[in-house]
Amino acid sequence: MKAESLTGVITTPDPRATTAGQAVLQAGGTAIDAAMAAGAVLSVVCPHMSGIGGDALWLLSNGMKVDMLMGLGQAGRRLPESGAITMRGPASTATTAGALRAWSLAHDWSRHRWGSTMTWPDLLEEAISLARDGYEVAGNQAFWQQQRRGLIDDLPDLSALCCDTTGELLTAGTPVTRPELATTLMHLARAGMEDFYEGELATALAEGFCKLGNGLTRDDLVTTKAWHSEPLSIRYRQGTLYNFPPPSQGLYTLSALNALNFVHMGALENGGADYFHYLVEAVKAQLRRRNRDLCDPAGGTLDIRRLLSRSRAAVDYAAIDPEIAVPWQEQGRPADTVWLAATDSQGRTACLMQSLFHDFGSGCMIGDTGILWLNRAAGFNPDPSHANGWAPGKRPAHTLNPSAYLADDGRQFYFGTQGGDGQPQTQLVLAAQLVDYRQPVDRALSAPRFLQGRSFFGSSENLKLERTIAPAVAASLTARGHDIEWIPELSPFTGLAGAIAIYPDGRREAMHDPRGEGIALGQ
Repeated sequence: MKAESLTGVITTPDPRATTAGQAVLQAGGTAIDAAMAAGAVLSVVCPHMSGIGGDALWLLSNGMKVDMLMGLGQAGRRLPESGAITMRGPASTATTAGALRAWSLAHDWSRHRWGSTMTWPDLLEEAISLARDGYEVAGNQAFWQQQRRGLIDDLPDLSALCCDTTGELLTAGTPVTRPELATTLMHLARAGMEDFYEGELATALAEGFCKLGNGLTRDDLVTTKAWHSEPLSIRYRQGTLYNFPPPSQGLYTLSALNALNFVHMGALENGGADYFHYLVEAVKAQLRRRNRDLCDPAGGTLDIRRLLSRSRAAVDYAAIDPEIAVPWQEQGRPADTVWLAATDSQGRTACLMQSLFHDFGSGCMIGDTGILWLNRAAGFNPDPSHANGWAPGKRPAHTLNPSAYLADDGRQFYFGTQGGDGQPQTQLVLAAQLVDYRQPVDRALSAPRFLQGRSFFGSSENLKLERTIAPAVAASLTARGHDIEWIPELSPFTGLAGAIAIYPDGRREAMHDPRGEGIALGQ
């Protein structure tokens, strides 16, 4: 359900995280504080989607200015002992985790710029309690465990996380505890997040790396950075749309919408064949470009100003044939993450995305810390000569890219989703619904979606349509050359999105995706 308030709101993919963030808002915490507390809970109760052994991006806004905090780990100084990076397992753990560096930077921002008085024990209290005293397995985790049964059987750490003592998968509602993670979180509450990179916990992690043979060392943890970045932006209709710079794929989400500036979307039938054709063709062109060019900007040659120019957008628009679909021959990038956001009583908004890359990440716990490590190293291109090829200290191309839209009339929209290749696709739908069709957040999130490519499961790269799309629309798309496959209505395959809307009269609306279990609450 949609939450409405004149003060604060928060939305996350799990009710326990939303409730934890709401309690922080009610105690006078900032939007950053609420998102931090909720993010910590998600690291416990959603181990298949999120964790402190992953990466994180923060989008911060006071309604007039948008700022980005980026916590993305980097490759170690040497490859794993196997000599190659794998999709899962020890050799996929060959990048550091940047999430807690970003948490630390966000915490400083909250205290020194937004006036928070909350401490790490305040923010981690609920997450620690759930990990120590127990919680019930969510239906979403049970669903993903069934999908990844083979992976769980192959990786002992996942078996310990996802199975009972008889080896059966945990079912929804099963009570579990995570005592090792509780101990780690309690230590971080006392010592601060920097201990993950430079203190006792860093030493314990380095010992775990050595046992895994992943090539990482304590020095690699020390050199992991989080940094403040100015956002990328374009003018979209009567407002400004913001997203993250490389190595995030946010550049390509913006480029697709920049091309759509030349289409009068609001004049097209909402949910009609022309609507879907333009969205699909615009994003396909940018995903192809992303696969070819996106890389760590420290070693790349991306001309961002040119790529986001009006002249480049005109070229991209002209390449869209309104009657013919360009064949899709790219290989999709399945990935997973969580998006959550909060707005406080002062009207400040914090959006947080944190990720292990693929669901369940690498499948490897590090030592006895209870920390499930990301497999972001698998995001490097296997061709060492590619712009996104592995190199010491390099960051791989990233899928995380939440958006903000500040309209000239004072409306604000914040939205994002999980889903790898599906992230920019669903964000195009949300931008069109919120901005072009002026839909409230509940109708925007319920609007039918598409997915070009394989995303989470299967090997088909065709265009998937939710069953709520009219058969006549699908027939028209097929006639234009789209290879159509039906998926269920409100399908989680299109990602679990969320949105917050703030209106000039002070109203706030928030909602999480009806395709999942998440909820939104007011302060």
